[in-house]
Amino acid sequence: MRKKQQVRARESIQLPDNVTRRDFVAGTLLGVGGSLLTASAPGVIRSAQAQSPTFDALVGSDWTGPGGVGDYSTANGNTHEVINAAHSLRDGHWASLPESLENTGEVYDLVVVGGGFAGLMSAYQFLQKSNDSVRVLLLDNHSVFGGEAKQNEIEVDGYRLQAPQGSNMCLWPPRGVARVMSEFGFFYHPVWEEIGLPMGDEPDAPTWLEKPAGSDKDLTYAKEHYGPMMIMRDETQQGYFFDDPEGSDTLKMARNPWLSGYEELDWSDDVKKELTHLDQFILEDRDDLEVWLDSMTYADLLNRYVGITRPEIYDFLSPMVASYGTGLGCDAVSALAAKHYFAPGTTTAAEVAAATSESPYFAVSFPGGNTAIARHFVKKMLPGAIEGDATHSDIINGRINFNALDLKNSALRMRLNSTVIDVHHDGDPGSAKQVQVRYMDNQSNEVKGVTAKAVIMAGGQWINKHVVRDAPSELLDAMGTFQHAPMLVVNVAVRHWRFMEKLGITSARWIGQRSWFTSIRAPMSLNGEHMPFDPDKPTVLTFYIPFTEGVSDKGLPYDSQSLIARAQLFAMPYREIETTLRNQLAKTFGPHGFDHERDIAAIIANRWGHAYVIPQKGFYYGLDGEPVPRELIRKGYGRVRFAHSELTGDQLWSTACDEGERAARQVLQFV
Repeated sequence: MRKKQQVRARESIQLPDNVTRRDFVAGTLLGVGGSLLTASAPGVIRSAQAQSPTFDALVGSDWTGPGGVGDYSTANGNTHEVINAAHSLRDGHWASLPESLENTGEVYDLVVVGGGFAGLMSAYQFLQKSNDSVRVLLLDNHSVFGGEAKQNEIEVDGYRLQAPQGSNMCLWPPRGVARVMSEFGFFYHPVWEEIGLPMGDEPDAPTWLEKPAGSDKDLTYAKEHYGPMMIMRDETQQGYFFDDPEGSDTLKMARNPWLSGYEELDWSDDVKKELTHLDQFILEDRDDLEVWLDSMTYADLLNRYVGITRPEIYDFLSPMVASYGTGLGCDAVSALAAKHYFAPGTTTAAEVAAATSESPYFAVSFPGGNTAIARHFVKKMLPGAIEGDATHSDIINGRINFNALDLKNSALRMRLNSTVIDVHHDGDPGSAKQVQVRYMDNQSNEVKGVTAKAVIMAGGQWINKHVVRDAPSELLDAMGTFQHAPMLVVNVAVRHWRFMEKLGITSARWIGQRSWFTSIRAPMSLNGEHMPFDPDKPTVLTFYIPFTEGVSDKGLPYDSQSLIARAQLFAMPYREIETTLRNQLAKTFGPHGFDHERDIAAIIANRWGHAYVIPQKGFYYGLDGEPVPRELIRKGYGRVRFAHSELTGDQLWSTACDEGERAARQVLQFV
């Protein structure tokens, strides 16, 4: 009988004296003494119905909230169905497999666990490099493929609006792919062209609108969401909103405050001087720059080498750095990770502006974010899975044919709503010829089994460590060093945005609010069709919301910050998310013609409990000569390999493809 490797429980969190009750939402500390996440979320358990007699559901539909319309309407982030299934695995419900397990008798050359970019790329590369007779099964625990590359669709006043659920932003490539690769590194992957995405000004290529109808103001609009958050802030007109120092109920606004040395903000002169110094600071180059930066946190760099001492600045920076891709704030993440995302103190805005102004390439966003790229992958491998022809227009707009995903005679079968709960070899991993894969149908809770010659685990280590039952202890220990941070992505559909146009802004930044940033995105136009671009017509305000408030810069270790942040998200029912954003928008824009009851058409919450691995100091190069855990995980064991963007520390669609390609090469030896 196989002996299950046990993942060590983490120690209780020790809270510093400066962490107050206000820093946590109700219920966050229910689990102190064990895992913070083992308790049910307060206020939502009442409606959570058991999905089967075998285990209780922790959360229900009122926790998830509405999902919009179309194919993605039941897949807004990690829904209650996904959460309940995954937490049953984490909580040890499947430590012993049920006697009723159904062995399907299916045998595959490769089983891929996870349908995000790493999983899609693994399947694609394996099929490309193998003979025509190979069979691949891809299992995904969501109701739609794509991982975090999904979209929300909302109908407002006769318009169909789309917005990203998570994965977003890509580099629009010209025909000279080699130059793209050399100049921009991990922002692009050559598979773009292979799967039929258009390039340059090809006939099927989209364009992005520059100026809206209905406005004569000289305003500029970003083509994607991330640039104006931090590194390309000058590409939009930004309003910084903060509490009125006189104590009124309205918020004060400063427009592009960095241009005046932050003079209009309610900060002390010392804070303004330090922040201006940070904006202009140029990091000296050195031969061992990357290793040196990885040996310290971003907060260490700012404090010791840039001279940033004021806590207001760390609070100001943390949500930016977290949202860009590190997950947590200045004191939790490697300074090298901060540099990878062009954080202040590692790169100046002027340096970024100079580089982008001289380049023919530009950052863009498809209507549903990187959903478009995921759909191109699926259309390439399963032509009948998306209605229409293999044109960019049909691929991003066509309905998903779910019946075509799992056809018996297909080289690739894609099985959704399937949570993998057990992966183990037939015998010793070093000599076994087969791997057994057990998965639970999320809708029926039935457990089924298939056999594979090789397996690629294309999910994160937070779940892998519970699934690979015969993994060696050193591999499980390496997985245990990976800690993750949540991200809440909220799409607010509004019937107009004249209230922002009146203020002369196209982006909004809030100081002291968890929902800290949003902007008006210039829509993509394809064959002359596009979402409305007029201040008097609907649009979607997208918020990328990290959980750094009350957690960062409190003296907590990064793993404790991770647990608390995820518990905060878990304990937050949809109604709280909706109410908080309504109040914030009403307080901000109410005096300028915005009525939240009239003007908000829909609010969709997309929760990603493990959105980002936290690239703590030493993540990339290790500390004190110790092995780097991510490199050990990349080696895999037996006939099992691992592929996920988190193994790079820089979680982008392109780095996920890099990892999927590498894992596919590794398992080709088993065919």
